[in-house]
Amino acid sequence: MRSHQRDGSAEVFAVIEAVISRPGYGWGVRELAEHLAASKSTISRTLGRLVEERLLSRDVNGAHFVGPRLRVLSRTLHERHPLFTQGCRLLAQLSKDTGATALLAIASNLAEECFVLISHEPDSPVRYTLRPGSRLPLHAGALGLAILSRRGTEGLPEHLTQYTDNSMATRAQVEQALQSHADLDAVVSLGQHIPDAAGIAVPFVLGQHIIGSISLSRPRNEFDETDITKTAGLLHNAASELETAVQSLSGESVTRGKRDLAPATLIERISRLLTALSAKPVTELDSGYLAEVLGAGSVAARRLADSATESGLMIQTGPRHWITGPTLMRWAAELGHHTTLTELIDDELRDLARQTGETVGLALLNDESRTAHIAATHAGKHSGVRYVLEIGSQIPLHAGAAGKAILAHLAPALSEVDLESFTERTITSAVALKADLDVVRNRGWAVGDGERIPEAYGTAAPFFVDGKVRGSLTITIPRYRVQEAPLVELTTAVRSSAARVTKLLSADVS
Repeated sequence: MRSHQRDGSAEVFAVIEAVISRPGYGWGVRELAEHLAASKSTISRTLGRLVEERLLSRDVNGAHFVGPRLRVLSRTLHERHPLFTQGCRLLAQLSKDTGATALLAIASNLAEECFVLISHEPDSPVRYTLRPGSRLPLHAGALGLAILSRRGTEGLPEHLTQYTDNSMATRAQVEQALQSHADLDAVVSLGQHIPDAAGIAVPFVLGQHIIGSISLSRPRNEFDETDITKTAGLLHNAASELETAVQSLSGESVTRGKRDLAPATLIERISRLLTALSAKPVTELDSGYLAEVLGAGSVAARRLADSATESGLMIQTGPRHWITGPTLMRWAAELGHHTTLTELIDDELRDLARQTGETVGLALLNDESRTAHIAATHAGKHSGVRYVLEIGSQIPLHAGAAGKAILAHLAPALSEVDLESFTERTITSAVALKADLDVVRNRGWAVGDGERIPEAYGTAAPFFVDGKVRGSLTITIPRYRVQEAPLVELTTAVRSSAARVTKLLSADVS
């Protein structure tokens, strides 16, 4: 039974939407409250909880920006949704073959618009450009018209906004234009949305719930009408391949099981919902699964699902089933996937260095080569001797805390490691190293006492991404200060930071 009681989630979604839609500029509490016509106290509480969940970040001036958790979920969606993975590949090939800008658009949850999911531009001095996440009218331009050719014109008003002299002004004109292109099963637009642009597009449908289009667009003076049939054929082939790719991945089932999740606040449940939708973007999630991963009762889970559906974050595919919706895909398109892991973790590293006063390093594992390197360092406040870890420098996995914290969680481990000696303290015996790594693995942290750098002492903890070790955080101090250093506190701090990094970066719902 559908619940009509409000839970406040729509207001939270509106706050996230506002922040994502303002790239490069943060929102202050008062300004955002005025923008959303909400009370300052309500917005302040919401922003504070979103910062706690790391969905948003706050700078020293009190401005709020997109947080690292949203960027992690954006990367996850880019890596797991076939519209992104296969769409990027197909569009790159289309653009290369034709010299045009290849675009993929999705119908939004609003009746009159679509948005650009992927854009691939040719390497030419003059090109048609639309940024991913850009919202477009359905009635003006090839991308939108192709969607209408499959969805129908229901929902369009009788009188339409005209963007150029070539824009259609009424729904009847749109219907007539679509009919004129019916035999081609594609649409052509000449300057309907942008005066100097021309495009041809074809529609596609995913599971009868998501409608989109693929287009090739170029400056209008470069458009050749004799190429329309050939171009339409290329687009149809790409659309068919995309539909097949998505269909092949849509049958995945979710794993049901008892999840021991503590009672969650509304924003914690929203974070868990966004995680589930990003991790399993083409899987139908049923109401029981949602209640489990949200850590909520069936009524609260359904209430949140209804609100997310109204916001377009989910699409309801049946009485008790949902899939990832267009709004979440648009958020991912706007945020992109180019934020590096180091950038996502940087605030955590700074906080750890500030908290401990010691040099903090980030080591990242190259899983293919089974090597690791220093990706970032932050110096603490302690003066005197300080060890500087060079960015990009390779570190051995068997010598030093940072490497051993990683190696303890790799299998097979020792058979692929060259037990080179760096100092007289380096462990070069496979038997002794295995025993040391067993201890590291069981207790959750590693110690390096002059094993790589003679006068350095380090303590490190691994972090994981979806269950696989990805690197380690390490604190390094001079050995002469070991006796006076609060080693227990340092170890506790680095382990806590590594745990937070693991939670931040992981997307699989546990």
